[in-house]
Amino acid sequence: MERLDATLSVLTFLGDIRVLSSIIIGMLGITFMAHASPRSWPYVKWLAGSALVFGVSQFMVLLFEWLGWLSGSVAGPLGSGLGLIAMATVLAGLQAYFSPGKLPPARVFFAILIGSPLLVVATSAVLQGWGFAGPLAISAIFVMASCWLMSLWWRDRWAGQWIMALFFLGHPMLVGVALAGGLSLLQLRQLTPLPISVSYVFLLMLILQRDAETLARELHERVKAERALQKLTDSLEDIVRSRTRQLEEIIQGLRSFAGMVSHDLSGPLRNAASLANLALQEYRAGDAAGAERCLELIRLEALRASNMVNDLLTLAKVDQGPPSPSPVDMQALLADCLQSLALQYPQAPRVVQGAALPVVHADAGLMRHVLMNLLGNALKFGADRADLRITVEARNDDGGVWRFSVVDNGPGFDPGRSGELFQPFSRLDERQAGGTGLGLTVVKRAAERHGGTVGAMSAPGQGATFWWTLPAASA
Repeated sequence: MERLDATLSVLTFLGDIRVLSSIIIGMLGITFMAHASPRSWPYVKWLAGSALVFGVSQFMVLLFEWLGWLSGSVAGPLGSGLGLIAMATVLAGLQAYFSPGKLPPARVFFAILIGSPLLVVATSAVLQGWGFAGPLAISAIFVMASCWLMSLWWRDRWAGQWIMALFFLGHPMLVGVALAGGLSLLQLRQLTPLPISVSYVFLLMLILQRDAETLARELHERVKAERALQKLTDSLEDIVRSRTRQLEEIIQGLRSFAGMVSHDLSGPLRNAASLANLALQEYRAGDAAGAERCLELIRLEALRASNMVNDLLTLAKVDQGPPSPSPVDMQALLADCLQSLALQYPQAPRVVQGAALPVVHADAGLMRHVLMNLLGNALKFGADRADLRITVEARNDDGGVWRFSVVDNGPGFDPGRSGELFQPFSRLDERQAGGTGLGLTVVKRAAERHGGTVGAMSAPGQGATFWWTLPAASA
């Protein structure tokens, strides 16, 4: 029977809500400390340590009181003192959690630990030793802590902070209920651990939830960054492959270009050397007229080589450096080009027509090269036609691109060979008209430097249309 009574007594003790809450809080503190990461340790050691100290100390006080080793009058103040230490530790941990690096948590802990008893003594002195002076002083500390949490909520906008602030107001509310209900100081001290235990549970749960959300967000950002990095790696590989192909094409193009330059320049130089040898023979034979004819041919070959060098320099200038865009009045630029072309083709101002040409944002020098080359070709190839007509047009049908065209009624060309026109040193009919074959290459490069394209349409005997485009954003 005595054993049964002892068992029931132990079960009654363990069934006390204060004992259960102290055990739960202590276990919660142990769990927190056991699973804390190095990054969270600076604040977890305070928060979890506070829970562990509060749970163990409250359990020991209740145990000693149950065993009869402590009287209620001693256990109450002792529990309040241990609770004060736990409260200081909690506030130090919250300081380390919400404002890391601003104020050392140890300083906060000792400031509360030393300041609280002084506040209790001062309050007791003011209230002339009233028994509830101590609880009122502790309530004032909880109210200040609640106001501090609300100020943090105003800064961070995290709902958990004002929830904590509400739980911190639990002790002042309990004191108010005790005063209103006529409870004794001992009864108040017996009730105090319960709301504090509930506050501990919710406080640690809120911090766990926030840490979990932070980890989930960081994990999401890390996954997102890894995907972006993988995408960037793939795109870089594609870019490297693309650039490699472009470099191979450029190298091949340079080789072809060098071959064409050497071939086309060697022609007039070789001809000039042969003609010079022939002129020397005619001079030695006393044939002045024959020597004069050879010298004239040498002059023409030298002029041909000079024109080729000039066109190569023009092509190099077009490829060198970015364009210098500025507002260009294409109508005024056309009139200026016709004035220059009239020196070689007097009929140019009469046969070339162009109206309603826009103002575009482009490199004026490059646009001049385009007009001079296209108009010059049309005048050169159509010089034998008495009814030659050349029209310069501009259209912007979709609002995205300006399309300029130079249309003539000249001899035209085989449309199957239109792809050769814009290649360096390409001349579809060298017997009909000379030239270096670089003019249309200059046109193509100038249009591409502005983000545009070029093209040509024709049929033998039906004239030709050469066009180039400019993005409307340049207009």
